[in-house]
Amino acid sequence: MARKFTTLAFLLIMASGCALLLWRLAGETALAHKLRQASWLDGGVTQVLDQHIGLALPADKTAGRWINGLLYAATGDADPQVRSACPGWLFLTEEIVETPQGERHLAQRIALAHKLLDALHRRGIAVIAAPVPDKVEQTGAALCGLAISSQARQRRQAWRQASAGLPLLQVDLSTGWVAPGYWRTDSHWDRDGAAFAAGRIADAIAAAQLPTPAQPTAMRLTTDATTHARSGDLMRLAGIDRNQPPFAPPADTDRDATLQIEHSGGLLDDVAAPAVMLAGSSYSLNSGFIDYLQLQMKQEIVQQSRLGSGFAGSLLDLLQHPARLDGIRLLIWEWPLRVLYQPLTKDEQAYLQQ
Repeated sequence: MARKFTTLAFLLIMASGCALLLWRLAGETALAHKLRQASWLDGGVTQVLDQHIGLALPADKTAGRWINGLLYAATGDADPQVRSACPGWLFLTEEIVETPQGERHLAQRIALAHKLLDALHRRGIAVIAAPVPDKVEQTGAALCGLAISSQARQRRQAWRQASAGLPLLQVDLSTGWVAPGYWRTDSHWDRDGAAFAAGRIADAIAAAQLPTPAQPTAMRLTTDATTHARSGDLMRLAGIDRNQPPFAPPADTDRDATLQIEHSGGLLDDVAAPAVMLAGSSYSLNSGFIDYLQLQMKQEIVQQSRLGSGFAGSLLDLLQHPARLDGIRLLIWEWPLRVLYQPLTKDEQAYLQQ
């Protein structure tokens, strides 16, 4: 019944859009004149129609926002890259569907990890990894029956088995997770999830006695009392970030936090350069994660994460600019598990083939 309603709603929206488009084209005398002169044989009629349809439609972003908003209101989905589950919850399609040749791509990334770790260990740098579990796995109570492929459900276990032979200490960010730990409209941790991940990583580093500076740094994290709306990346990806309910989910709310670092000594005293580096993906750049990590470890950390890093983007960038690694004794490597089955990037392929 739900599928029939979704199909009917989609057809009604498309029919309404077509009717509006035909109404706007009906009064164009120039279009009728050009159609009489054009030929069906050489594609002229199609070309004329394409040109006038493009002029008749609203601006691309505006039209996309209208259409996606209507689709979300009618069906709960607004874009092929984003899926909705419980009311207000959005998820990346990439985390849900099966990826062709995913096991092959995973095997290639294991080989890539061996090469990366060898290069870093030769520089005397210890590495600890923090693979980030999928949002669909960590927030199961928010799925409301959302269909997930078996490949996606087994991804974390598949990585654990495949990576068992790597000379790599890994942090378990799944066990004891502080639910939900993710923004409703974003693919990333919320502040509770970021703080949990930071604490779990700091505990693992301390337990393994990995190399860090001996002298802790005094720090204080101040959180604003007021909240503000936060439109997530999944809203932007679906093209509904400027819409209001019911044409989009309600925005998340957030409180800004500021980390203050207090260096001991006078202004002219030498301050030791950080010996710990964070090299990760957008997870390391969101929700104050690095602030929570510095606070938990009581020391400054060099941030070398970047958007779109995927599995190895940040590490490859560092190895191409090795001077950035001078003085670093411990590298925290974070990446989202959802990328493991995706085809290797050009940079990953090139490094693996060296």
